[in-house]
Amino acid sequence: MYNDGGAILALFGGFIFLFFLIGIANYVLMAMGLMKMAQNQGIENPWLAWVPVGNIYILGKLVRTIEFGANKYEKAEMILLIGFAATVVLGAIPLIGTLISLAYMVLSFMVIFKLYKMYAAESATLYLILSIVFAIIAPGIILFKIKDNTPVEVA
Repeated sequence: MYNDGGAILALFGGFIFLFFLIGIANYVLMAMGLMKMAQNQGIENPWLAWVPVGNIYILGKLVRTIEFGANKYEKAEMILLIGFAATVVLGAIPLIGTLISLAYMVLSFMVIFKLYKMYAAESATLYLILSIVFAIIAPGIILFKIKDNTPVEVA
């Protein structure tokens, strides 16, 4: 009798390792892009782009404000950090956690779209779609690609 269980397991392990490497590459490209953008804007401690959760802070500092309809909120970095903390703390609660996680995901897409509009307005929509569909690699590549662009203020 021939058993392919070991080959299937090895193939599965190979895919996991490949996705791990792609995730690391995305993280490095994203950190390099955010750090360069932060340096160009004169944001203190741009090295935080390399630190998990610190990169959320840098992203918020880059966009400065978050708009919900006609309302504009300053201190985007604090809103993003509080939203992340709420997702982590309340994420395990069945219905509430799901709703908070979805709300934070939408907030994250709004913020990254604003950043794309600031640095590459003509391609912002395409970049957002690519970031959603190819989330494991697209954001890092895009941020690295636009890191040297001059930002424009987005209303």
